[in-house]
Amino acid sequence: MLWLAAGAIDAALAGSNGLSATMLPTALRETALLMAWVGAITSVLGLVSAWLVTHYSFPLRRLFEWALILPLAVPTYLAAYTYVEFLDFTGPIQQAVRALTGAATLRDYWFPNIRTNTGAAIVLSLVLYPYVYVACRAFFLMQSASLNIAARTLGASGLRTFFSITLPLSRPAIVVGATLAMMEVVNDLGAVQYFGVNSLTAIIYSTWINRGNFGGAAQLAVTIVLIIGVLILAEQWARRNRVYLSSRDSRVPPVREALRGARAWGAFGFCALLLVAGFGIPFGQLTYSALRTLRPEAVALTISAGVPTIMLGCVGGLLTVAIGLFAARQSNGPGGPVPRGAIRLATLGYAIPGTVLALGLLQPLGLADLWINRATMAAFDWRPGLILSGSMIALCYVYAIRFLAVSHSTLDAAMRKRGRSMLDAGSVLGASRWRLLWRIDLPTLSPAILSAATLVFVEIVKELPATLLLRPLGIDTLATVVFARANVSLFAEAALPALAIVLIGLIPVVLATRPGIGRKV
Repeated sequence: MLWLAAGAIDAALAGSNGLSATMLPTALRETALLMAWVGAITSVLGLVSAWLVTHYSFPLRRLFEWALILPLAVPTYLAAYTYVEFLDFTGPIQQAVRALTGAATLRDYWFPNIRTNTGAAIVLSLVLYPYVYVACRAFFLMQSASLNIAARTLGASGLRTFFSITLPLSRPAIVVGATLAMMEVVNDLGAVQYFGVNSLTAIIYSTWINRGNFGGAAQLAVTIVLIIGVLILAEQWARRNRVYLSSRDSRVPPVREALRGARAWGAFGFCALLLVAGFGIPFGQLTYSALRTLRPEAVALTISAGVPTIMLGCVGGLLTVAIGLFAARQSNGPGGPVPRGAIRLATLGYAIPGTVLALGLLQPLGLADLWINRATMAAFDWRPGLILSGSMIALCYVYAIRFLAVSHSTLDAAMRKRGRSMLDAGSVLGASRWRLLWRIDLPTLSPAILSAATLVFVEIVKELPATLLLRPLGIDTLATVVFARANVSLFAEAALPALAIVLIGLIPVVLATRPGIGRKV
């Protein structure tokens, strides 16, 4: 971040203000509009779905309660590609329209164009609403039902109770979930480029890759960091408001009202439509395209991209979990506020888009490679070439920065639940820190370590912006293969690698819905 700030200041002092005068206002406007629409739509979808599954009984409610999380397995860029394929001229919807109307070309009928800013907001919201759903569902389950019961006793209808009690009390949960969804919008690169949205992330990528203008890209990157800072402050403000919530009384568990008739089928229809739109259509389109193009070339492409993807996921996951374990031990140790503050600052990398992190590392790593080559040339008359920049080392480094919060939060929660009694007993008996690590920490934290490693592995497999900028020449991952094929309108060729990404993304969803997993970590 310091390198980016220095680059932005240098560009401004050099009089490079053309970017601010032309590209920055457009990028800010379109990014703000996209974030606002996604925040509003995800808030409505997530709140209503969480309210239905926690307050009412209707057909397949138990299935929807966990299945509504499934859209999180679909990366935003894959949702964009699949929806365009689904609604394209050759897709099933327009084929059905032509069959019913007898039309032959687009001139014979009208069909909305999804590759617009509005289409981007809708598609992104359909796969990001689970952030709000999960936050609101957890909030509703922790709250006492006494307030709702009192309101209904006094004659208030279910709808009035929702707007007078449920909605005001759930405001912090909505803000937390919507903030996470908007952070994903800021981080996204593949979807916004495919939809033609001039977002900050897309313009940063274009400014650096297509124009080679590091100063202009740095100015945009610093702007993104400021936006992320505002979102983090908003999320923390929402958490502070928890003092206004009503704690759950174990004597008054949440009560579900049994719906009958049209109301029951209305709730069922809403949840089913949301699940189909957020997960069913992307997964179904990917499966159809993968089976239709299932040839030896597609399998070979998936394997050739899958091997480095798995290697990066494993190495990056092990490195990130190791750092996260060290940070969690420091957080739960006898250290003062300075180490804890440094750890908290280090875990903020998850909130910074991968494009910004990659941009901030490109030049420093390039300079380090230059110094290494000069040193080896002077000492041994030999140039090792690129060691840090454009290498697996750079990718693992940026993965550790970006996903440290994932491993640290999981391991820190497990350590807090376990307590320090065993560690204190071992210290009294004279055990060293390394012996405590091998004899106590690793055995007792093994479920949390496995869970953290799995989550980080999946995040690395799905990650696109940083991998796209920092990957070595000639090395492709599943995500970069899909991105490259989609950008030249050959997404069908990459349907099998895209399906592999979604199937891998289902792993943490399955783990999260297994009994006891959430309690272990």
